[in-house]
Amino acid sequence: MTSDTLRERNLGKCIGKSVQWLSKNMECQEKTIDDRMFSDAESRRDVWNRLRPFYDMIMNSDEENIIIVSHGDSLSVFHAMWFGLEVEMLNQCGLFGMSGGVSFMQKNEDGKHIIRRLSDMSYISE
Repeated sequence: MTSDTLRERNLGKCIGKSVQWLSKNMECQEKTIDDRMFSDAESRRDVWNRLRPFYDMIMNSDEENIIIVSHGDSLSVFHAMWFGLEVEMLNQCGLFGMSGGVSFMQKNEDGKHIIRRLSDMSYISE
């Protein structure tokens, strides 16, 4: 199954531009989950609201193994959901990883949510 729900956060007029362009033209420095770098961009709360139905679907699935491929910012929000955090906690903490990183998440027999590995890169040999 594929879903555009897992797309990267929409940065509005910054899409397709360089990181340097973003740095020079940012309209608002993000300090809270409701801030938007650009007036037409998604906030982190917007990403949370976009991901929540997908997260609920995953949690209600009978599948034993589920592989999720997404972008870093969206996955950081998903990780917070996984730990049962409220959206406002994203103002105080964050879970980020490396490009290409693989996380292993498990719900044990007692229903405890565990991240066994976060952004593991051991599959890449030097």
